[in-house]
Amino acid sequence: MVRKTYIIPALIIRTITVIVLAVLFLWLEVYFGDASAGFLGFEVFAWTLLIFGFVWLISALQLLILRATNRYVLRQDGLEVRRGILRLHSFVVTPSGFGDLSVYQSIGGRIFNYGNLTVNSQGERETKLFLVKSPFTVADRMRDIMGKPIVRVQDHI
Repeated sequence: MVRKTYIIPALIIRTITVIVLAVLFLWLEVYFGDASAGFLGFEVFAWTLLIFGFVWLISALQLLILRATNRYVLRQDGLEVRRGILRLHSFVVTPSGFGDLSVYQSIGGRIFNYGNLTVNSQGERETKLFLVKSPFTVADRMRDIMGKPIVRVQDHI
């Protein structure tokens, strides 16, 4: 099972937040009569829209980078986590090293069914899986696979 980060709901929530804040600031500018005041050749409301558009763009780029840099592969022999674009950091959490698994869902995560998983392995290593779709289903599958020890049978030469 290969998983990438699930950014669409987070992008929707961030977009709605930016729009609500922009409308609030524009309303305050109109209410206090500052919306049509000029500043560096543009009216204040244009600067407000430009700033909030820039904030949204940075927020969307952050999510796209998170999606491009994280990949999670759950196999029968362990959980492989790959991170990075230019430099790839890949590591495996084996069932013998699996310690604990926790799920975190924000309010938006509960509405859109996504969340973050934290895998604690023996040796005090903490691995976070960000923006996972259906986190409780994935957590159950991980517990099923990672909770069972692997028995390797090998012929002696």
